[in-house]
Amino acid sequence: MATVLGWGLAGLVVLAVLWPTAASGRRFLRRWGVPEPDDAQVARAVGYLRDRRLLYPVLFLLVPVAARALDVARDGSPALHHLAALLLALAVAEAAAALRPARGTRTATLTRRHWRDLVPAGALGALLALGGVAAALAAAGLAAQPWAARVAAAVPDGGVWRSPDGRVVATVSEQHYAQVHRPVSLLVLVGVAAGLVAVLGVVRLAVRRRSVPDPPVDLALRRRSARVAVGIGLAWMASMVLVANNRLAFLRAVDLPWAASPPVPPWLEHTSTAGFVGLVALLVGAVGWVLVANPPRRWSAA
Repeated sequence: MATVLGWGLAGLVVLAVLWPTAASGRRFLRRWGVPEPDDAQVARAVGYLRDRRLLYPVLFLLVPVAARALDVARDGSPALHHLAALLLALAVAEAAAALRPARGTRTATLTRRHWRDLVPAGALGALLALGGVAAALAAAGLAAQPWAARVAAAVPDGGVWRSPDGRVVATVSEQHYAQVHRPVSLLVLVGVAAGLVAVLGVVRLAVRRRSVPDPPVDLALRRRSARVAVGIGLAWMASMVLVANNRLAFLRAVDLPWAASPPVPPWLEHTSTAGFVGLVALLVGAVGWVLVANPPRRWSAA
């Protein structure tokens, strides 16, 4: 309960710090390529930001509650769990706000828009690559699951092996081996699929959303929506890679050689190299989030 309330309080703090004002709206437009915004343009930008940030306290509160209800809060390290909750809240806020129709008079444009006008192709390529790596690692975890379940089934009550004369030969944690049955790899696959749907959906909405009668602001807001969604998606997919990689590391460690447990699948031992993949994914996700979710400096200088 304290953790949930802490997340709700964090959402309120973030909302208070990031609450859009005329000054912050003006800076926002300048960063996204509108060099000298007027008051009407600033008002539109403030409304755009407010639509998203009003959702932060609610989502920061609901995401941990949902994680606990689904019993997934224990999967992965606490730091990784908090990061995933933060990214999920931000992604849902962007997606929910993007679904709202544009306010004001709508105009048509003779120029056909394309997603490449809003977000770099390399960023979407990296997003799909990270998602593919996470899915592959999760599939490996699912393939190793039956073997790990057989090993866990060999653990006696109390986790204690005794010799015929009653001496303790070895002990393990029953709680630790109970984690074998948790559907972590399946949750990663769901997370990858949901992340791709959310990110690509926001990008599509940014492309197809009806125009407002202010082309510079319209383009700036479309770019911001698409790039922030992809930036969050990169970090999210990197977190899924880490969760799937940690799961494989856990499964490799469940072997009980003294208990005549089923032999480790030969291919599973080779997945130890995935630790390097996880490090690369973390780097790509962090750098990608910073570079993609923020506008290039040339836009601010325009």
